[in-house]
Amino acid sequence: TLYNRIDVAATQNVMVNKLEARQTLNLPQDAWIIGNVGRLHHDKDQATLIEGFAKALPQLPANSKLFIAGKGPLEDALKQQVARLKLQSSVIFAGNVPDVKRYFKAFDVFALTSDREPFGMVLLEAMAAEVPIICSDCGGGAEIVRDVGELFTFGDAEALASNLVNIHNNQLISATNMYKKLVESFSDKAVQKQFWNLPFVKEIQACKN
Repeated sequence: TLYNRIDVAATQNVMVNKLEARQTLNLPQDAWIIGNVGRLHHDKDQATLIEGFAKALPQLPANSKLFIAGKGPLEDALKQQVARLKLQSSVIFAGNVPDVKRYFKAFDVFALTSDREPFGMVLLEAMAAEVPIICSDCGGGAEIVRDVGELFTFGDAEALASNLVNIHNNQLISATNMYKKLVESFSDKAVQKQFWNLPFVKEIQACKN
């Protein structure tokens, strides 16, 4: 497999620190922030994210927030869900945030709940920010996160809630291992190395020689 790749250094260079990121996004400096970036669409399943957050909230700090960046056809339905759960003061719908990866360090954890994620570049960006990751165990996202982040069964709000609580309690996630996987598997240098080791590329090189 030849994975998508990211220029790790360039991505990190445009990221602002936690203080500045929260100031720009109008987030409280003392809050515990769960970040999500993506279209408000069935494929991204923010409904499970909101439900999982609601279930976890009693065991999270009182000032915990769920920050959702993106627009889409489910915006009204998701806002209605938030209202039913009485989470209006805890869930922030930010709309489209230009160059949102600049602000990933604002998050204490990044959560992706998609059911059809071919790859998920936002996961690489979260890894570059060294933010703990929770991801649904399906599609390409699971390949990225496996062994360095937390996976939960798609649509399982209880499992998602448990992971959120455990991450807050520092029982999960190694930023060192996550960053190592990013560099060794998804950086420009790593993918270039993988490309030149592909069997058909080696065959072409052998023919030329």
